[in-house]
Amino acid sequence: MEPVPKFFNILSIDGGGIRGIIPAKFLAGLEAHLQKHRPGSKLHDHFDLICGTSTGAILAIGLSLGIPAKELLAFYKQYARSIFLRWIWNIDKVKALYGPMYSNRKLLAALHEVYKSSTADHKTALMSDCKTRLCIPAFNGLSGEINVFKTNLDGLYTRDYMIPAHHAALSSASAPVYFPPHSFSFQATSGEGRNINMIDGGLFANNPALIGLFEATDKLGYSFGEVKMLSVGTGRGKHILKRRWKPPSFRFWLIPNPRLFDIMLDAQSQITEQYFLFLKRSMAALGQQITYERIQYDFPEKAIPLNSSRPADLERLEVIGDELSKKHVGNIYNLFIKK
Repeated sequence: MEPVPKFFNILSIDGGGIRGIIPAKFLAGLEAHLQKHRPGSKLHDHFDLICGTSTGAILAIGLSLGIPAKELLAFYKQYARSIFLRWIWNIDKVKALYGPMYSNRKLLAALHEVYKSSTADHKTALMSDCKTRLCIPAFNGLSGEINVFKTNLDGLYTRDYMIPAHHAALSSASAPVYFPPHSFSFQATSGEGRNINMIDGGLFANNPALIGLFEATDKLGYSFGEVKMLSVGTGRGKHILKRRWKPPSFRFWLIPNPRLFDIMLDAQSQITEQYFLFLKRSMAALGQQITYERIQYDFPEKAIPLNSSRPADLERLEVIGDELSKKHVGNIYNLFIKK
């Protein structure tokens, strides 16, 4: 009798600013379902790799550190208004004409605190404290090259696992226009390391599912048929430019909600989804299978802005995540967790 194959489970979480509330709520629902069947078990126990970009990086790192999804959801709700100060009240809005819309100081401090809560002695959490493999895309503005922060559970890497978790998360979440590029120093095994001008990984991998697939197959040696991918989105809006409209102005594209960046991120997520669907069809034609489950919400019109802090928008995002949870959690549990 042939042994049952060991599948490689991947959780991938899109970028999307404050819309990270959607996957946070969905994953909190999956977590609650898990606790009913396996008390004491955590999500990271059931995924071999977690990938996250931008807001997805914040969630991916938190989950890998063992922080419950419901606590990460509370993090978003607690800090939304202080991080994304309403444009009308933002005293720096004039500066935004020649600099980023928001300071990243509050977000960095908040990430530092929430990640520290996962360590036994409340020390600064490092990537090496994460309990499962991670892939966190960011763009290196100094070198002009893509960068993927990784843990070192397999002994393949020598540097990224020494990086403080909050710096890795902010590097991936430093969206142009919204936040300044992120630079930081850290202690590496070979001395002081520095990362300069790190920018949002959504520029090339807002949906990081392909990053996870490459890691599993090219780096770790799993076949496509051994990979199970759960990809969670942050909501997709309808970006429509009506024919009768005049060419949109600079203000339309960037102020107060940078629509241009939102469209870029959404388009990248969509093409990654299409790549996976193509891969599924191609493998099926060869009599093989890859498991790919995409959890996504389609807004009936334009999506809630990435930088919204309006209480009504935050509540709506949580309701959307809850509805996705009710609809999909049972099936996801059976596919990825139940043995």
